[in-house]
Amino acid sequence: MDEVSSNVSRSAYDDRFLVLGVFLISGFLSGLIFGWLVSRQELELFFYVKGDKVLFPRYSYWFTLSLIHLFGLVGAYTVSCSREWLDPIRSRRRLMSAALMVGLATPFLRFLTPSMNAIMGLTWDFLVAPIGFLVLVSLAICVLTGNLRLLPVAAVWNLIFASVGFAFVYAVVRALNARTWYELLEWPILESMMSLSIASWIVWRQRSNTWRSA
Repeated sequence: MDEVSSNVSRSAYDDRFLVLGVFLISGFLSGLIFGWLVSRQELELFFYVKGDKVLFPRYSYWFTLSLIHLFGLVGAYTVSCSREWLDPIRSRRRLMSAALMVGLATPFLRFLTPSMNAIMGLTWDFLVAPIGFLVLVSLAICVLTGNLRLLPVAAVWNLIFASVGFAFVYAVVRALNARTWYELLEWPILESMMSLSIASWIVWRQRSNTWRSA
């Protein structure tokens, strides 16, 4: 009996690591695809508006980012459930609500940017908007796992992973002096960390046996 229990426990432990691995790889590939697309010279006018000295991302940039991120998460979740590494969430309402939040997060914040810049200046672009994105993603994973009371915990959870991601991006770019292909380094790292954050949250909530049916 003890041996069977040990095997079951070890199997569940392995499954959790497999889930994290699948989400990590999916996030990396999503970021790599997005970084490659937005760095293509022939797609510059599709993704950017030319300013005097810099390029400003269009809505197409932010929609593409959100959709690629969403597709990566959906793909990783589908693989994990099909392999029975995760228990599937039966509520379509929760799944669709979380998907919409993730899919519309960056376009929604881009929509708010002009009015908020008039009030807050550049602080909105460089500080408040990224935090707003983390809050929306945190809300999405709380909806997905059925406990909105954990929103503050989820926000801190995502902030930690995002901070590690930004620190890693800075360290890698500084070490490689790779400013010319910054996009191809930045987005795979950031997407990997965000996907890992979401996966670890789902695994933790599943392990805590707190799934709720709607």
